[in-house]
This record gives sequence, C-alpha cells and structure tokens, in this order.
Amino acid sequence: MLKVFILYFLLFNILLTATYIPKSTKEEKILENYRKHQLVLGLKTSEFESGTVENESLNTIVEDLLINYLGLDIKVVKGSWNELLSMYGRKEIDILGSVTQSEERKKNTIFTLPLHDDAIYLASLNDGKFDPKDLNSLEGKNIFVTKGSLYIAYLKKFLRGNNINVTIKEIEDSFLKKEEIFLTSKYNVVGWENIVRVGYLPDRSIGLKKNLNDLATIINNALLEKYQGKVSQYLQKQSNVVFKNNFLSSLTLEEREYLSKIPQVTIALEPTNTLSYYSKDLKKYIGVIPFFIERFSKRTGINFKIINDRNNNWSNIYNEFLNKKIRIVPLPENKEWSESIIFTEPIYNPTLYKVSSFFSHNTKIGVVKGTIEESFIQEYYLKDDILFFKNYDELEKALNSYVINIAFLFDINKMDTSKFKVDEFMKIPISLGLNKEDEILKEIINKGIKNGLSLKKIQEEADIIKKQEAFNEYQRFQLTNKVLYFLLLTSLVLGMVSIYKMLLNHKMTKELKKDLITGLPNRVEFLTYISEKKDIKGYTIVVDIDNFKEINDKYGQNSGDYILKIVGEKLKNIFKNQNIYRVSGDEFHIFSENEILIESLEQLKEELHSLKLSYQVNLSIGFYKKTKSDDLETAFKYAYMAMEEVKKKSNIYYIEATSDLIEMKEREYSIKSLLRNNETKGLYGVYQPKFNIKSKKVVGAEVLARWKDEKLGFISPGEFIPIAEEINLIHLIDYKIANEGIKFVNILKKNNLIDENFRMSFNLSMKSLERDDIVSVIETLLKDNKVSGDYMEIEITESIFSTNLKTTLEKIKELKKMNISLSMDDFTAGHSTVSLLPILPLDGVKFDKGILDAIGTKGDLIASNIYTALIGLVKDLNLKIVSEGIETKLQLEFLEKANVDIGQGYIFSKPIEDLDFIKKLTEKNTGS
Repeated sequence: MLKVFILYFLLFNILLTATYIPKSTKEEKILENYRKHQLVLGLKTSEFESGTVENESLNTIVEDLLINYLGLDIKVVKGSWNELLSMYGRKEIDILGSVTQSEERKKNTIFTLPLHDDAIYLASLNDGKFDPKDLNSLEGKNIFVTKGSLYIAYLKKFLRGNNINVTIKEIEDSFLKKEEIFLTSKYNVVGWENIVRVGYLPDRSIGLKKNLNDLATIINNALLEKYQGKVSQYLQKQSNVVFKNNFLSSLTLEEREYLSKIPQVTIALEPTNTLSYYSKDLKKYIGVIPFFIERFSKRTGINFKIINDRNNNWSNIYNEFLNKKIRIVPLPENKEWSESIIFTEPIYNPTLYKVSSFFSHNTKIGVVKGTIEESFIQEYYLKDDILFFKNYDELEKALNSYVINIAFLFDINKMDTSKFKVDEFMKIPISLGLNKEDEILKEIINKGIKNGLSLKKIQEEADIIKKQEAFNEYQRFQLTNKVLYFLLLTSLVLGMVSIYKMLLNHKMTKELKKDLITGLPNRVEFLTYISEKKDIKGYTIVVDIDNFKEINDKYGQNSGDYILKIVGEKLKNIFKNQNIYRVSGDEFHIFSENEILIESLEQLKEELHSLKLSYQVNLSIGFYKKTKSDDLETAFKYAYMAMEEVKKKSNIYYIEATSDLIEMKEREYSIKSLLRNNETKGLYGVYQPKFNIKSKKVVGAEVLARWKDEKLGFISPGEFIPIAEEINLIHLIDYKIANEGIKFVNILKKNNLIDENFRMSFNLSMKSLERDDIVSVIETLLKDNKVSGDYMEIEITESIFSTNLKTTLEKIKELKKMNISLSMDDFTAGHSTVSLLPILPLDGVKFDKGILDAIGTKGDLIASNIYTALIGLVKDLNLKIVSEGIETKLQLEFLEKANVDIGQGYIFSKPIEDLDFIKKLTEKNTGS
C-alpha cells in the first residue's frame, strides 16, 4: 500500500511540473530523441548576460528553458564571445545562448524567434573622453571593441557616414575598457549619460547548428508560451535597478529626507477615461497613465495610492485636489490652473480630437460634463458657446441632431465617427499637477522623469501583459487537466495517460498557435507551413493594411483591433478552406488553390467598402502564381514584392508578381542593399554647363549624379534617387556628389580654367537639409578640398516648405556664412509662388523647363507672357535667373530678349564628364 501511495505521489508531482507539452506525436518523438544525447550550450560571461537581478540572469533563463522546460541533457560551457565563437566554428558547441542575427551567420546557424532587440553605442564612464553632442570630438581617438564582434561592421559604417577617423582596437572584452571609449550593447549602458548611438542591430536569438532545425521549432513554441515574456520582464527589472540607483544618487540630502517622510503619495485616476480606466479582469487600473505611475513607482521607490471619485466626476476629483485631500492629479497645463498649481515635466502627449458635423452651421461646442476635456476647452471657447452633456451617448446624439456643431474628446472610440469629420485639434502635454507647497516633491518627480520612460515601451509592455494573461489562463486550464489525470491514473494504464493528456491539450495547443485578435493561425504556424509544403501549386497572396499605424494612432488600439478582426473575418469568408495567416501587425499571408482569384479580390474590395468609409482603410495586395517547382518561401517573397508596388500607387488595389516586376524589384533590392552598405564606389558626377545667354561663355555648371555598378550596369537617377529617398539614405548621394563637385572646382582653379565668378551648383534634398550634420559635412568638404564657398551654389526645391522651416533656415544661414550661394530649383514646376521667395535668403532662381517648352508652339503667346511676367517679378527681388531645358533656337532668342542671365540645356550641352567639360571651358564659342 505504501509503495502505491509513493507511486501516486511521484506521478502527481510529475504532472504538476511546469514542463513543455509536445504539440504533436512528431514533436514528442523529436524531444525523446534529443533527450537521449547531450547537447553543449555556450553562454557568454559578459556582465549583460551573466549579471543577476533577483537571482536571475539572461543565461539562467536560457538554461531554464532548455534544461527544465524542455528536459534536454545540456552541458553548459561559459566563456568570452571570441572563445565561444571559435568553439562553435569547431563544432564543439551545439547551441549559442545569445547571438545577433546576420546573413553571414545564417549560413551555418538556425536562429530562433528573438529574445530581445538591441542597439549599439559608443560610451565611456569618463566624461572627458568625448562630447556626445559633438561627433567630431571622436576624431583621432582610440575605440575599443570586442574581437570578432558583429558590431565592428556597424561601427565602420557609422564612422564612414560621419567622416570620422579613429583607431579601432580589438580586445577580448570591450567592457573592460569602460573608462576609455568602447563599443557595446545598449543594455550595458542603461542610465549612462556619456553615450552616442551608433545604430540599431538585428534581433538577438538563440543560435543552433543547422542540423538542429527541428529542435528550433520546439524552442520557438517555448519562447512564445513563456520565455519571451520572461526575458522582457527580466530586462525591465534590470532597467528598474539601474534607473533607481541613478535616481537616488541624483537626489540632494534635503530631497532624500523629504522622501523618507512620505509613506504614501495619493494620486487621482479616472476609472473610465482614455488615459486611465479600471480593468475588472485584471483588478487594477490600466492605460498609459497607470502604466507610467506603476513603472515610475518601481523605478524610484515612491509609493503611490490611486483614488478616484465614485461617480467619476472630474470636477469632484479636482475639488478634492484643491482641498489637498489628493496630492497629485494628471493635468494638461492651462492658464486657469497655472496660478494655483505647479506642474512636473510632461509625461504623455495624447491627442484631443475635434469631431464636427459636415452640414450644421451651429456654433455651439459640446463636451461631457465633469471630464478633463471640459476644463481644457473652456480656455479656447466662450462659456456661452459650450453645452454640457451627461455622457458620450448624449454628446453623439446632440451632434447628430445639429444641437451642436463640434464635440471634443480624447477617446475617439467613444463615438461612431463615421458620419462626422474628425480632426486632430492638438497634442496636449499631460503633466502631474501638484499644490504649490509640494515644490520639493515636484523636483523629485522631475528627476525621476529625466531618465525617460518611453511611451512606446509602455505600450509594448501592455501587449506582453495581454499575451501573458492568455498564457496564464492556459496554464490554469492545464493544471486542472493534470489533477484530472491523477484521479484517472487509479483506473487507467500508464500508457493511456499520455494519449489522454495529448487529447485534452489538443484544443489549447491549437489556440496557442492562433493569433489572439483574428483567430487565424499566426507566424509560427506560417513558418511551419512553408517549411513542410513543397510540391503544391496555386497563388501566394500577401495582404497589407495601408497606414495601419496612423489608423491606430488616430482612432485608438481598440479600433485597430476591430479593423484586424473585420479584415480577418472577410478573408476567412472569401478564401474558404484556404490557408490564411496573420504574420505580423498589419500583414496577412494566404495560399489559395482557387483559380478565380481576381473575382475573390474584387469581392474583398467590395465587402470592405464600409470599413474604408468609416476608417479610411485601404488594402495593398500582391499575388504570385506558384508552380510545383517553385519554392513556397520564394513564392511568398514574390507576392510581397508585388504588394510593395501596390503601396506606391494610389489607384491600384492588387497586382500580380510577373517576371518583369520580380526582375525590377530584385534590382531595386540590390540598389537598396548597395546604399545600406554604403557601397557607392560606382556613383560619380557629370557636369552640365551653365552659359551666359548673351556672351555664350561658360559661367558655371551643375554637378549631377550618375551610377555604374559592376553587377547592375548603369543605374539611372530615376531609379536610385527615389529609392535613396524612400530608405532615408539620399544624403549618401547628396554628400558624395557635393564632394565630386567641390573636388572638380579645385582642379579647375589649379589649372586657371575658371575665375571668381564661376559657380558650381549641387542639389540638396530636403531630407539631407534636415540632418543635424549637414553644415559640418559641407564645411569639411570645402576645407578638405581647399575650396572657398564663393565658388559653390546649393540648389533646393520648394519642398523645403514641408520641413521644419525654422531649423532648416538656421542651417541655410550657417551655409550662407561660408559664402555659398543658394538658388531655388524647378521654379514654376510645382506650386511655387513668388510670395514665398522672400522668406529664403536666395541668390537666384532656376526656372523649370515646363513653360519654356511651349515657346514656338500654339501656346507660345500665353507661355511667353507668363514667363516674361515671372522674370520681371523675380528680377524685382534682385535675384539671378537661370533658365534650364533650353533646346531650340527660338527659346534661346526669347530668353535673350527677356534679359535672362544664364541658360542651361541641350542646345549648349548635355551633362558631360569632367574631361569633356574642361574642353568646353577652352572653346571660344559654344552657343551655336
């Protein structure tokens, strides 16, 4: 009897152990096979991986996953990254606990789902080593990096991009040189001030040898179920410890004493407001403000007590605050409060929406009584024009019946806005409001805010909590089943238990592979599908929701989830019995064997019409017809290429990935790759002469970008410039071509081929002008090439008015201090108006060829009158005029009569290379 009891006791403990449950008999066999053999796990001994917080580290989490959760026989080897990498190369290690993903490493490594993201920084504990605000302070310094690190390539790109020369010293562990300047992960410098971000990195994952591919799938399941959340929670705890230490060290003695005497700080939160609301399921306040308070409390040790008015009346909360029964209230700063209340630094910037009727001419403004919106709107509108309502339903009815014309609210989901016009009224900084005598507490809180609490990370944490809740529910279900197994064991054969266990968990296993919002299979299922399916034919389809982030920002996350759910349901209804997956936030992948694909896509467009009207939702769809011989992963890649092309066109809903499109996209990807790796040695400048209209002498030139690549051949500017702008690397082209032009001016000067009136112009895109380094780069190019700014001219377009004009003008003024001329390019091509010209410190204007093309045609009289009038207006501003695109003798004669200064066009010369340009300079007459 005792033996039976002991057996049951042991079985009960086994069943209650938190271990991984195989998702199929195939997985169970894979695990059984791996458990028979020992695998070697390599773990880094660096401070980031091995440093413990609450007896836990990244290394122990990976060990727990593999040894305790998956039950594998693991031998742990610890060492520096170089040592582990060498052992891995010699096949002495099977698994690397943490490795940065890269294409090179992909050749002999399988990467799991990400453990965490990463970025790299240049840092130093010694404040005197360099100035983080001045990259030039790095010039000529020693930078220490870990030998063999993937980071080195990213550092070199960063240095090349910023024209900085340093000495890179490779050592076993760069962190040992933290008093010098060293290169390291963002997680090693949390809370440090003397840092400069070099760039983002690919995600870090667990790395496995190629032959462990089937084990990687099981590890991915374990990460999704439990361990991605554990890593995220650990990194948060680590961040909290660093933050709290920095926070406490920043306090004065008076502030520390003050803080020690405050057992608790009361703060009011609204239970049904956009910024904070009470979750009955979680039994706590959730939302941006509560998450901020919770994180802030953990990081600083300040204990907050949340209270609220039973009737959720903002006026009551505010009065309690004024009567000092509540110490802190989240508030937008306004004039009415500024005299009696002091404010911390802003912690959040929500949008106040203005919802208005399309037809009513009523001037009345509506707002819900007792809300934070009420007190804010009173600052902007007359009190007689504001009507108050009990709730948002009444507010919506009043807007529907034209009692009011405008309603204001933070949460756009509280009303059906499909029938109204919705505008962002303004971003409203929300701060913590305190009474005047709490000045010390305000300063303490400001010091806590100083290190920054990222709203994006807070939102990401909310998503992780949501997933963790779902998994916890699954664990509770699992526990119930395990108890049931124990009761059945008394009457069932041990072999039947495992079968029964798999049957009971089958449903939950399927649920874990589903997307929580749409109920569709998720990315893990998709990856399994494309790895297993080979000889099938049909259509690969990629569906993307356009501007989904903007929709989420405008209408809120609940509306975003609603849109995903509706799109998912429509896809399931239209593509019945087909394979549909939600693979990322706004992207769905479908494999369909249905031959009537176009009809299905048209049906989808029609059924989503109402969603388009309500939320301005559009889909971009690409598809590819896969044959049996095509690789499925590649087929989806082609469909994705087609989807990308749809996104570029406003009037197309779907497009097929034809061989021509695939060839074009692969060429585009190759150009992007060249730009991202700064492989632009084939990029060079050509020069189009500028001539004095009357004398026909060369007075300047425009340097233009051209590109010849060894593999791609000639790449036209029409190809590479839009691509460079799309991926925000246009500055690589602008800077290189500017350098080419400046260098050529130096050559022309040395050979006495030009005088002081010569101007070499180059183009700067608006994205280049917005860069912080634009002034220093141009200044360095002039200095290195020993050329005065008097010889140079920068051409900009009217799109400058779409930038932050204040900061852009400041940069232009700095460039002008170098005596560089400035001209407006493509004038009259877009929506240019002469009234805008005085805003800029221009020296000249270049007229676009559009109107000039009409000279000598039926529209000659109108075109010449417009051109002449514009010339007169621009000359009144004392600006030099350049006419481009001159191609005919009639056009040249017209410009000469109109007293235009300078010409440029094929009648003189097409863009030519440097030696041909020198020949042009030596010609006596070039105007024939």
